Amino acid sequence: MQANPPFTIALTGGIAAGKTLVSDEFKKLGVAVIDTDIIAHQIVEPGLPAWLEIERAFGARILDKNGRLRRKHLRELIFTDPRARKKLESILHPRIRKEVSRAIAKVKHDHCILVIPLLAERGSYPNIDRVLLVDVDPETQITRLMARDNSSRQQAERALASQAGREQRLAIADDVLENSGSPEMTRLAVAKLNGLYSKLAAERQLGR
Repeated sequence: MQANPPFTIALTGGIAAGKTLVSDEFKKLGVAVIDTDIIAHQIVEPGLPAWLEIERAFGARILDKNGRLRRKHLRELIFTDPRARKKLESILHPRIRKEVSRAIAKVKHDHCILVIPLLAERGSYPNIDRVLLVDVDPETQITRLMARDNSSRQQAERALASQAGREQRLAIADDVLENSGSPEMTRLAVAKLNGLYSKLAAERQLGR
């Protein structure tokens, strides 16, 4: 464990809320961003332990001709089968948490952003100091999902239903960034929040 670990802000939000836009704005300000989705992709490269467990659990049907995960097929499976979702989570989440701890230990600045899309469903990761929720109304999520994934309204609604509700996410948030406006509004909101996080990190270092 670091003597002075960075002040860590968990960035979360429902599907299609705009978490990537927000995390990219933090990156532009020079903030270290650790994304659990990226980690999840890295640990399932063909031949790695997580890949082997997934292949054993779900069979060759979830692999493409190159041996890589058919992510869309797997995503549809876990949206419709709660047992499959729990099995996949049991394989991935302990490994993701381990990699998160390693990544945080390498951060050189006073604070960092940890992107955890499903924080409301998974409970707290260790060493989180604050939670930032990227929030939009459900209808906006559905519209964005349909456009992003070329999916039907029914598929988009099913994807939303598989996650925690908006109220559950709001209940764990210290800060809420409403992300239905323009990219410029988002940029200004991120800059303001980043100033707050720098201040909070400095106060913690001083033991306040």
